[in-house]
Amino acid sequence: MHFGFIKDVSSKHGRIFAGLDIGSTGVRVVVGEIYAGRKNGSSAAPDAKEANASSGAIVQIIGAGYAPSRGIKKGVVINIEQAVDAIREAVEKAEELTGIDIKTATVGITGSHIGYITSEGIIAVKEKEIGQKDVEMVLEAARAVATPFDREILHVIPTEFIVNGQDGITDPRGMAGVRLEAKVQIITGSAASIQNVLKSCEKAGLEVADIVFQPIASAEAVLKQDEKELGVALIDIGGGTTDIAVFQEGHLSHFSILAVGGSNFTNDVAIGLRLPFQEAEQAKREFGCTMLSMATPREEMEMKYSDARQSRKIPRTHLIEILQPRAEELFGLIRDEITSKGLHKLLNSGVVLAGGAVLMEGMDVMAENILDLPVRTGIPAGVDGERDIIGNPGYAAGIGLVCREANAHIAEHGLNGGGFIHGIKSKIGGLFGGVFKN
Repeated sequence: MHFGFIKDVSSKHGRIFAGLDIGSTGVRVVVGEIYAGRKNGSSAAPDAKEANASSGAIVQIIGAGYAPSRGIKKGVVINIEQAVDAIREAVEKAEELTGIDIKTATVGITGSHIGYITSEGIIAVKEKEIGQKDVEMVLEAARAVATPFDREILHVIPTEFIVNGQDGITDPRGMAGVRLEAKVQIITGSAASIQNVLKSCEKAGLEVADIVFQPIASAEAVLKQDEKELGVALIDIGGGTTDIAVFQEGHLSHFSILAVGGSNFTNDVAIGLRLPFQEAEQAKREFGCTMLSMATPREEMEMKYSDARQSRKIPRTHLIEILQPRAEELFGLIRDEITSKGLHKLLNSGVVLAGGAVLMEGMDVMAENILDLPVRTGIPAGVDGERDIIGNPGYAAGIGLVCREANAHIAEHGLNGGGFIHGIKSKIGGLFGGVFKN
């Protein structure tokens, strides 16, 4: 779904893309540009994304804007006017930092309303060789499944192709055959929730180039292809929700969304230490740790209040004693979800953590202990940019949205092709009528 473009106003040799991550605690706008080869002083990770590496391109993250979320709860817009203000503020900050007039963005979406169904499609191949049009036709046939009137299709993800009865095929293009089948996973969302996101962006002055399920975007930034092939779980801990996405044989095979996230940690701190929410969030960010064994004895933290009240000192262990049980509960829920679906033994590459909450000290160690799997923190890879952005797992979704659009642009137009990101495939009235990118 694409119906807009962003003009490159800073370089004649680049293409600019913006990703909008609308979270429950923060709204982030990430801006990136495609360059032909690595820039001087590049800080890109060595394992740059294959799509860019093969074309000699690199994605440079040139800036980001952040604003505290308002009118958004657990990934769902509950107050459009407040959400508009937060989006507009984040966009303006990104524009000030980058000098880019941001008119279009790819938007990430999550929430407990996201679900999926499986489907199959079959077509007769007219030519002797299967081509791109045949793949598009069989995916469209698989997409033609009855969905409730209050659901909208976000993605059609092929999990397997079958040519003349031969299964296990990941890419049938170029193969000979007369019968092509596709097994797909269709990701859907609440029509009302999606439309509220679109309205909020429109009122904030943004056109939506695409809507992407957030774990797919985060995976674009932090997962390696061999991890997806061998089996890996991406756990994205946001402010209001925790997304669990399992990848096998290169594609998303299962996901679930837990209605608990970083805000629950903050609420516990606010109640336990009798702090206003803002000060509790600050304490969590600056002094947060989820394992008491990592604390230094007699360490104190000075709490300064925003309402000019006299500051006070609190033992850091008091904070950790509040955060540790919540972290144990969260990873216990994640473990139960993974084991109940029989996925634990399939995660040969372990677990990758993303989201702002994983910055708390001890989160990766606790996750490894409770999940009994190898765990690493997902730092966006294969991009250039300032370390405080590309080195922050909280920006994984926003960076992934940019990389997703950049990779699609390179695949469709080449590195220097076209002034438009993509052709216009649909209008607002038929927003979800086209086949989405996988």
